[in-house]
Amino acid sequence: MMRQLVLLAGVLMAAAGCATPGYDYAARAAPNYAEALNYTDVSVGRFRGPAGDVAEAEFQAMIDTTQLEGRYWFAVMDPARPQGTYEGDVFITGFNRQTSFRRERRCDKYKGLFNCERHVVFEMRCPKDIVDVNVRVTLVDFTTGRHVFTSEHGGATEREDCYDVAQYPDTDQSTGPFGEMIHETLPLRDAPIGMIADAVAAAIPAFRYDIAPYMTTLRAEIVEKPLVPEEAGDARFAAAVKATRRGEYIGACAQWQELARIYPRAPGILHNLAACTEARGDLEKAHLLYAQAAEIARSIPLLRDKDAKPIFDALGRISQGRYENSLIDQVRGPGGY
Repeated sequence: MMRQLVLLAGVLMAAAGCATPGYDYAARAAPNYAEALNYTDVSVGRFRGPAGDVAEAEFQAMIDTTQLEGRYWFAVMDPARPQGTYEGDVFITGFNRQTSFRRERRCDKYKGLFNCERHVVFEMRCPKDIVDVNVRVTLVDFTTGRHVFTSEHGGATEREDCYDVAQYPDTDQSTGPFGEMIHETLPLRDAPIGMIADAVAAAIPAFRYDIAPYMTTLRAEIVEKPLVPEEAGDARFAAAVKATRRGEYIGACAQWQELARIYPRAPGILHNLAACTEARGDLEKAHLLYAQAAEIARSIPLLRDKDAKPIFDALGRISQGRYENSLIDQVRGPGGY
């Protein structure tokens, strides 16, 4: 059974040093392609192009280990008839070389252990090869052959080798980088297959957020500045804001609860109580509180948009969060989620 949003480590948290205080919490998020939720029994087909076999293996490994809230998302029910198949292509998009130059001081003759009698300076040439690839993946419906969605992500790898090109006596000259870097564009066909494979492997993890829901961290920001006289006139408002900044989240939320009881028409207080409620996982109640705060804020003459912005931003965020959770809740995949 699907669970609601949960607090990180079971308690309210906030990122230290952030400009706007609030409560960070763990949340489920729908994949970038929502229709992927309908495909929990999938296979990996052919990936064409250089290092396509690496793309296939890496993609399969990702599917095999994909979890949500500690439970595997994908499961193969019938290998001969999966719901869908992921297949794709690998393209080399760049093969470049950046050559830099360095000087390094080394010992040429020792008097004894750790006692250098004479130093020399070596001049080195350091070419760094960079390979860029693009991996394109398509989910194909097994029954209809329809292309459900297509996604692309890039990956890159680099390799640097330095070798000596000159040696001369040490005269206390400067060492380290010198000269201008040389940039070269090399033929794509000459890209080393090992580097292509590494770049492909680097590209695959990004598809995790396209194919299945995942856990992320969201922040329920609070309103710092009083929006109505009741909030400005009660010292507990500023005290609760400071408590949030200090990381005293349980105490701060208790204060917002008490203030909301006393001032039920104070939009900033209602919003901040909603932020606590959201971070605790009660999205329905938080949505209601945010909506009440937004309605009151809209009715206040001369209230500046920037002061009320957190309220309207939160209303949009909670709406999106509830929608994504409803999509995930509808899935009863073979993975047992």
